[in-house]
Amino acid sequence: MDILVGTLLLASMYALVAFAWVLMFKTTGILNLATGAHLAIGAYLFDTFATRWELPWAITIAGWLVSGLAIAWVTQMGLFRRLAGQPEFVLVIATLGLASLLKGVQSLTWGTDSRLIREPFRDEFYFLPGDAVISAYGIATIGVAVVVFVASGIFFSRTKIGVEMRVTAEHAILAAQSGIRVDRIYIIGWWIAFSIASLAGILYAYNTALSPNMGDALGLRGIAPALVGGLDSIRGVIPGALIVAFAEVVGVRLLGGQMQDVTAWIVILAVLLIKPNGLFGSASVNRV
Repeated sequence: MDILVGTLLLASMYALVAFAWVLMFKTTGILNLATGAHLAIGAYLFDTFATRWELPWAITIAGWLVSGLAIAWVTQMGLFRRLAGQPEFVLVIATLGLASLLKGVQSLTWGTDSRLIREPFRDEFYFLPGDAVISAYGIATIGVAVVVFVASGIFFSRTKIGVEMRVTAEHAILAAQSGIRVDRIYIIGWWIAFSIASLAGILYAYNTALSPNMGDALGLRGIAPALVGGLDSIRGVIPGALIVAFAEVVGVRLLGGQMQDVTAWIVILAVLLIKPNGLFGSASVNRV
C-alpha cells in the first residue's frame, strides 16, 4: 500500500508536468526546454499573490492565471512568432534561452531561499492499511490531477477552441487557410502548458516546500513520462507517468534515494529501445 500511495502521488505531479511537455510539442512542434522554468516561476507568482500580498484566494487564482496569459502572449508574439519558419533546433535553443531568462528573473525577484506557501486549509495526515500514510495535500494533488485530465478531455473534444487546437496541431498552414487564428491558438497552447506546469509546481510546494531548484528537479524529470508515453500523445501521459513513478518509488525503496533520477532514465531507455516513439507515440512525428 505504501508503494501504491507513493506511486499515485508522484505520478499525479509527473502527469501534469508531462502534459505540459506533450501539449507544447503536439500543438507547436516545439520541445519546450523552458517547462521547468515555467513550473517554478508560476509557483512563485502564485506564492506572491497568496503569501506575500495575502490576497483572497479567488483573486490569487485570477492573478496567477492572468500572469500566465501575459507570459504566454509575450512568449509567442514577442519571440516565437518572429522565429516562424526557422529550423527546429533554432526553436529548441530559443526555449533554452527563455528558460535561462525566466530563471534569472526568478532568482532576482524571489531570491534563492526555500519557503512555505500560505495554506488554503490545514494539512493533516491519514493512516492507511499497510503502514501507508498520505497527507491532505497528497490527496488534493491526486484529486487535482484527475480533475485536470477529465477537464482537458472535455476541452479538446467538445469546445471550439479545443477542436481548433487539434486541427492546428495536425496542420498549421491548412488551419490558417481555413480561418483559424493560429497565433491565438499558439498563445492559448503556451498559456495552458504554463498553467498546468506551474500547477504541478504549486502542488509540489504544498507537499514539500517552494524551492528555487524545483523547476530543474521536477520539470526535467517530467519529460520522462512524456517520452515513455509518446511525446506527441496526450493519452500516453498517464500510463507514462504511472510507469515512471512506480519505477522510481520501487527503485528508491530498494536501492536508496540516489536512484531516483537514474531509475527514470533507465525506464526511458528500456521503452525507447522497444518503441522509439514511446508507448502511444505516432509511428512518425512530423513538425507542424
